[in-house]
Amino acid sequence: MAAPTSVDILIVGAGPAGLALANWFRNSDISVLLIDKKPGPTPRGQAEGLKSTTTEIFGAFGIGAAITAESWRLEEIAIWGPNADGGCGIVREQVIQDKVEELGKIRETMLQQSRVEHHMLQNILPHNNITIKRSTVPVSVTINEDASTSYQDVWPVEVKLARVNEDETAAPTTNGNVDELVRAKYIVGCDGAHSWLRKQLNVALEGDLTDSVFGVMDIVPKSNFPDMRRVCYLRAATGTILLVPRSNKEVRLYIPVESGSTLSDPKDLTFERIMDAARKIIAPYTLEPGSVSWWSAYRVGQRVGSHFSRHNERAFLVGDAVHTHSPKAGQGMNTSIQDAYNLGWKLRLVLQNHIRAGQQTLLRTYESERRPVAQDLIAFDRGYLKLFAAPSAQFDTQFLQAMKFTTGLSIRYPQSCVVQLPKGVTELGPSLLKADLVPGKRLPDFQVVYQADGTTARIHDRMQATGAFRLLVFAGDIANPALLDCLQRLGVYLADPSGLGPLTTGGSSAPVEVIVIHCAERDKVELLSLHEVYMPWSDTEGYDYWRVFADAESVHEGHGKVYERLEIQRDKGCAVVVRPDGYVGAVLDFTDFEGVRKYFQGLGMLPVGEDGEAK
Repeated sequence: MAAPTSVDILIVGAGPAGLALANWFRNSDISVLLIDKKPGPTPRGQAEGLKSTTTEIFGAFGIGAAITAESWRLEEIAIWGPNADGGCGIVREQVIQDKVEELGKIRETMLQQSRVEHHMLQNILPHNNITIKRSTVPVSVTINEDASTSYQDVWPVEVKLARVNEDETAAPTTNGNVDELVRAKYIVGCDGAHSWLRKQLNVALEGDLTDSVFGVMDIVPKSNFPDMRRVCYLRAATGTILLVPRSNKEVRLYIPVESGSTLSDPKDLTFERIMDAARKIIAPYTLEPGSVSWWSAYRVGQRVGSHFSRHNERAFLVGDAVHTHSPKAGQGMNTSIQDAYNLGWKLRLVLQNHIRAGQQTLLRTYESERRPVAQDLIAFDRGYLKLFAAPSAQFDTQFLQAMKFTTGLSIRYPQSCVVQLPKGVTELGPSLLKADLVPGKRLPDFQVVYQADGTTARIHDRMQATGAFRLLVFAGDIANPALLDCLQRLGVYLADPSGLGPLTTGGSSAPVEVIVIHCAERDKVELLSLHEVYMPWSDTEGYDYWRVFADAESVHEGHGKVYERLEIQRDKGCAVVVRPDGYVGAVLDFTDFEGVRKYFQGLGMLPVGEDGEAK
């Protein structure tokens, strides 16, 4: 066996979760090793529904446009139910727009998992700090508990790796099937529902198997069913179908084939049996497969891991490795990628030594934030079909709430070192502002105009996954001298070495990027008169013009009306700390300079002196 390899992070599993996690470490000096037992990326089938919040993550990684260009947009949802007149078959009950108004963008698209993996993989291949080893499995893992509380120059995780053949059986070696020893600072299991690492960490999956066996197929249908190009929920006396259109005339069908206490082994189900169940449900319409690109059958568990991290936050579990559910709401790949996105920036912040103290406290928030999301998903999963089984008079309202949940808009992370509640608030409740600008929730996306040239930008597109926090300064109408003076005084404080200067200066590598969004008329604001922290100067590239925005009318794309939508007072403004994952960390009064400092002190990014002041 060769000499041990040392890396910062070992990721077990190079599917969507593992690749999303690895993408956080592009353009860094953090060394990453991904291993996967498969010889290559997923060839076909599996997950493919993408919610807009997941697409935002791809945008932050720089691959959003490429993925969107390939994706199939979903615009309408048709609800079908039993014939109310007592006749046989199903009838269309209503057609709903697949839209959540406050998103301001497409809610849902479809793209094969293989293509999603392709784009994420291509995005990391040019970076020498990230290595991928295929046809490789872990054989054993040990974690040195004595060393696991130190965060620099310590590799407490040791994993033995072995090569496998194309059929995923152990390849012959001269060292007892052990080919390599890897030492890592952290290990992350992204290795799916049958996770090897979960078993090694003695993490139990809590919950039950569902009482249904699902069949799923990708086919080009030969059918006279009129809504074949819409997302459809079909509810008949003989069962239910979720139908999702794909590109190239294909559709995907999810069909619960069996239910009850006595279930077949999914391995014993045949394509024809699944197809026959679909025919009975869709009757009186006809359905035959013109071609079949993929099909499968499985019994899904609705279970959540007892822990998402172990061994003093040196080992983590992500995605299907720590929660499983049915495919009904299209959440599998989305939730897995969002798990990885939540964990990645925290590991990056620690490994780049931006956290002076409290590293373990930060890393613990992965479990405290994502485990409740998984639990909520299981509860939602159990009740989702009840919405369609017996529609009520409140169906439209209930379905809109369901769409918001599946899009991730209902997620609100609890108070922690990275979610600070307003002064005087001890539990999650109303923030300083109304609407959705709330600590612990995703920053709403919105359109703004560059002060420098009048072109438009959406704020989430502007926030790339660099590991930086953003301080959004909603400065109000800075044509008002009093508000302009306040903005300038804040600039002095943000640049002061005894204030926030250690975090805000340093150009593109600064841990905190300051962004101004004012609501004055653009022609009444002189960009170069603003404090230099809002327009950093580089001796090689000149001014950075792209940090000051106006909530104003654009030439071609209308008015974002950000202050109105977020209910920000134009004569008062506010400051919003946005975490590297796009979630709101704190909402502060515009003049609360100390509040900004205390947020980063509480996180451990600034030291606290005996008098409570930053050192």
